[in-house]
Amino acid sequence: MKNPKYYFLFIIPITLLITSWGFLAHKTLQQISIYALPEPLGAYFYANQDYLVNQSIRPDVRRNEDKLEEAKHYLDMDADLFGANFKTAIPHDYAAAVAKYGLDSLRKEGLVPWEVVRVYGRLVNAFKKEMKDSVLFYAADLGHYVADAHVPLHTTKNHDGQLTGQKGLHVLWETLVPEEQLAQYNLASYQAKPLMYIAKPQDFIFEILLESHAMLPELFQVEKDVTLAIGVDKKHMQVVRNGRTLNYYTKEFIQTYGNKLGAKVQDRMMVSAHRVASFWYSAYKDAGSPAWVKADPKVNQELMAAFQGEKKAWLANTLITDKLLISLKNKRAE
Repeated sequence: MKNPKYYFLFIIPITLLITSWGFLAHKTLQQISIYALPEPLGAYFYANQDYLVNQSIRPDVRRNEDKLEEAKHYLDMDADLFGANFKTAIPHDYAAAVAKYGLDSLRKEGLVPWEVVRVYGRLVNAFKKEMKDSVLFYAADLGHYVADAHVPLHTTKNHDGQLTGQKGLHVLWETLVPEEQLAQYNLASYQAKPLMYIAKPQDFIFEILLESHAMLPELFQVEKDVTLAIGVDKKHMQVVRNGRTLNYYTKEFIQTYGNKLGAKVQDRMMVSAHRVASFWYSAYKDAGSPAWVKADPKVNQELMAAFQGEKKAWLANTLITDKLLISLKNKRAE
């Protein structure tokens, strides 16, 4: 079984555990997803924004205690288990996939699409039964798993570039580049596209994974090109921690790699947020658009004014300059 897909990065003076999109990115995406929602769901989720944003990283935190959590964040579509025709061979139905491959083998190669569908079903049920705490719990988790499916390196057995001499690429693409360049991103770049109702979540999440997987060749090639362009000696810096000498990407390499990719990472983050909102909206619709969401007492005139103000800042791409981005407010605490 492969090593877990998370990495310890040693940065003076603190040590960070980097996972999935990275805590900064996950929280940013979850907040933006709320702004994209129509009423009354948007207002209700905004009333619980702090919870939804801060709990967006909970599935990554669970990895520390739950050994079964890791497999829920990825699907190595090109694994030998699935064969050369993986694009069409993997059953979208969970029971059919388990019957074909066996649960242990399937868990080894990843479960993210089926975890998305499972949590989606839980969210629909919570909406129907007015289980308010459960709605927020499952919405936060669902946002995380849907976002993870948008990360190309969550779809391949070469998940860290370890098979091509590019070890460390995972955290470079999904965490270091967005953290370095977030202030340059247009966080409303996808706002013009209307939310979609996802009639078949089981099929749509596989479309997302195939879309992510198709991005891999460029992702790997750009890393090689940048290494060649700036030189191996400028790729890493050495940091001494607790008597150990460790390699860490230089800021020059991170910036150059991000610049070479253009808007690819930004666009993947923004379409991810849009799809998270679409999954939430679809679950709400599948539950019959329950009236209790609109009648929640927390949704008052004052809250609506604040919500509209933040949406206006989002559309103007001033969330960061207006100090409204929650992920940056508590980044130091992570």
